[in-house]
Amino acid sequence: KDSHSSFWTVYKKIAKEKDQDFLEQHTSDMDIVLSGLFSTISTSFIVAMEPNLSPDPNNTMHALLLSLTGI
Repeated sequence: KDSHSSFWTVYKKIAKEKDQDFLEQHTSDMDIVLSGLFSTISTSFIVAMEPNLSPDPNNTMHALLLSLTGI
């Protein structure tokens, strides 16, 4: 083998090890970031929809009538 080929063989081995370490370290960080992003988006949808949320008057009336009649 020539020295050029040996260099790239060693380089590939070291780069693969470093890349693997980098991925292992940052994968868990990315999970935390994505969880936070999901939570933020979910919360914004809930806050935007909150004014539209109200109890169904028919269900309330039904519950009141049931409690009055004792059934």
